[in-house]
Amino acid sequence: MKQIQNKIEKACSRIAPSWPLENSVAVNPYLGLSDMAFERAADLLRKRGDIQLYMPIEFYENQLESQEITRKDLKKTIDRKKLGISVDSFLSELKTVTDNDLNDDQFQTLLNFVHKDCDKDFTEEMINHTSAWISSYLVKNQNENYTFKELFQQWRTDATIDLLPELRGLKSFNKTIRNIPDDSEATIVFCLKQLNIAETLIENYLHSLLLKLLGWSSYFAGLDWQNNLYGEDTKHLKALLAILISWEYCAMIAFRDVEQNWKIYLTKRNETDDDERFKKNFSHKSILQDAYDFGFQRKLRKKFRDNQTFEKQSKQDRPLAQMVFCIDVRSEVYRRNIELVNNKIETRGFAGFFGFPVKYTPINHVDGKNQCPVLIPSGPKVFETTCNPLNLVKEQKSRSIVGALDLAWSKFKTGSVSSYSFVSPLGVMYLPKLLSDSFGYTRPVKDPKKSEFGSIIAGRGKLDVSKIPFNDRVNMAKSALTTMGITKEFASFILITGHGSSSVNNPHASGLDCGACGGNSGEINALTAQIILNDKNVRQALTYHNIEIPDDTYFVACLHNTTTDEIVIIDESFISRSHQERFNEVKESLIVASQYTRKTRAARFGITAEKADKSLKDRANDWSQVRPEWGLAGCNSFIIAPRNRTMGMDLEGKAFLHSYEWRSDESFKILETIMTAPMIVTSWINLQYYASTVDNDRLGAGNKTLHNVTAGIGVLEGAKGDLRIGLPFQSVHDGSKYQHLPLRLNVVIEAPKQAVNEILAKHNKVKELCDNNWISLLLLDDKGQISNRYDGNLTWETFGKPEQVETLENIKALELI
Repeated sequence: MKQIQNKIEKACSRIAPSWPLENSVAVNPYLGLSDMAFERAADLLRKRGDIQLYMPIEFYENQLESQEITRKDLKKTIDRKKLGISVDSFLSELKTVTDNDLNDDQFQTLLNFVHKDCDKDFTEEMINHTSAWISSYLVKNQNENYTFKELFQQWRTDATIDLLPELRGLKSFNKTIRNIPDDSEATIVFCLKQLNIAETLIENYLHSLLLKLLGWSSYFAGLDWQNNLYGEDTKHLKALLAILISWEYCAMIAFRDVEQNWKIYLTKRNETDDDERFKKNFSHKSILQDAYDFGFQRKLRKKFRDNQTFEKQSKQDRPLAQMVFCIDVRSEVYRRNIELVNNKIETRGFAGFFGFPVKYTPINHVDGKNQCPVLIPSGPKVFETTCNPLNLVKEQKSRSIVGALDLAWSKFKTGSVSSYSFVSPLGVMYLPKLLSDSFGYTRPVKDPKKSEFGSIIAGRGKLDVSKIPFNDRVNMAKSALTTMGITKEFASFILITGHGSSSVNNPHASGLDCGACGGNSGEINALTAQIILNDKNVRQALTYHNIEIPDDTYFVACLHNTTTDEIVIIDESFISRSHQERFNEVKESLIVASQYTRKTRAARFGITAEKADKSLKDRANDWSQVRPEWGLAGCNSFIIAPRNRTMGMDLEGKAFLHSYEWRSDESFKILETIMTAPMIVTSWINLQYYASTVDNDRLGAGNKTLHNVTAGIGVLEGAKGDLRIGLPFQSVHDGSKYQHLPLRLNVVIEAPKQAVNEILAKHNKVKELCDNNWISLLLLDDKGQISNRYDGNLTWETFGKPEQVETLENIKALELI
């Protein structure tokens, strides 16, 4: 029994979590498979769920023709895999390979057998019926007037009186459901026995079932992930699995004539060693994909080789400003432009919560939202309040009234009866707004940024950080400054620049905000940093940690709108008059840099530079726009190095940039933090875009124009089917070509090899990602050139001349790097 339970847990662990639209998170959809090699995971997902991890053969043939993949890239791949064939032999074989050749040997569930033997597709019926029921369950469960049971128990109760499956041909459905246990895990065990699933096939079979309804499986896995992170043990995914296997059991009872063939199939499948078969065969696509990745790395090496390294200004030249951006790829374009506009402004890259993992609660909200990466639980709470404490009660009452009216109006418009009667008599009143919205003069809905943060931006409200203990404030400030690399040589102004987006009629809008921080923009974190780092008492305490911030240094919170490339300074009222003129220079530089950045981004949309300012701003207010911005499409690299290694290099808005200087990193604790947090997050983002490109049907959200929001948490493509996860096709393709190319993340680190190895050896989950080719690791040498590539199991391939054996001790002592 214990072994069966372990198999059930293992099957559930193979499903990656997903988050609701309101706070969407870019997630690696292959998260539960990182313990196996990329190509093995590709084989497994293809067999269990008809899910592809590679592009069609035609894509790779086009890359060969355009020399994006060269013969040298192919030879390197073939040699690394030790296949013992020539490039010519491979290319000759490739002419006979088609995509259809790779779709054999699919693992069958019993519903597949029913479809095959009885010509009744109950798999689609199960998907549509279960998806609709879950949507209804979640909507009703959100209504306080309903008292609902646990997911599986409620489904079982409803299924015993649901006549639709029997009307569709699934005989005795209600009676069969009454005979299964009332507990989800007991039901899974019971059905496994009745379905004759051998213990060796349990994980395979259950994982295949979950992949049938991958969208909802991922949603419930996300609920469990989030609840478990905060100490609550939930088993929503297991409950869904019990529902799915119950359908299988009902099908076996209804179609007894397929039972014998089912048993024969299971026996043959149990005798087949999939692992052994996989080892004997190689995938042509896996070779082509690896070669494609090598081809990009070849071009990336050339970029570093050709780049003119920028040296720091002399120490007596104090920078006018230092701008700290999120590592997000969209910041790369802005950073490049602001540095060109004003060389007295330095830029740095840091994780978008800026080391302040707070939970923000607006006025009248019972619970707040987590302003931090989903990998870590949020820390202290911060609150919106009024500038004048006497106005707080008045503001609370005002918002209560407005909130109640908005809720009543929303229920009226969406009610099953009132929605129809609403259109005819009142619809004509919306004609002026309909026209103004269509022409972009007004927004169809309120800007959520202004609704949630508007009082602070308008100067009526402020952020209250008083609930954060003083020692915690000091520790967060110390950690943030140390990790940012700003512990000395402070500029006059340090702009902490969070980022957010702006679009309308876009269910996936939060996905354009910070992909790591639960789909939230970063202004709260930036403002928290501003308040704490400008606090004289905090600064005094930091001196005991050898961090002395000059009195004339101001930390300023900003918000970068990545759709319009405007920088909003949230509050500058505290800057003294004596510094206002210098700060005006910073603001003027931001205006010019924003214009240059819009022109740079406009080219990707096919918009001329002259029309860039107006067109990009119009896209943010256009309710018919399916691509308000490109988001992180194209992301392919994560560079962990000093800014002077990439300054002036055009990385095309496709590289995450994290500032890091290893000589200042005692015991490599900062590097360890970067490799175990931001590096994982960036790989999640990269693999979400990768998955939505290579298989948008299963791992993407499909056609954006067909989306219908269901239960307020996700979208269906059309009126039925599974919950769609991942990115819409329009987010990775412009209608004629892909805007995101399927490249796995290339992590470029400037640090000693041994330090990187020690971190990998210490963190097995991180090592798995690198060993199994989910991430490519590259090292920079002391000249800023890519010198090594990780080859697995703590070994490295050296580019160019062989290098001497090195240790951390003699590197630091002799300063060889």
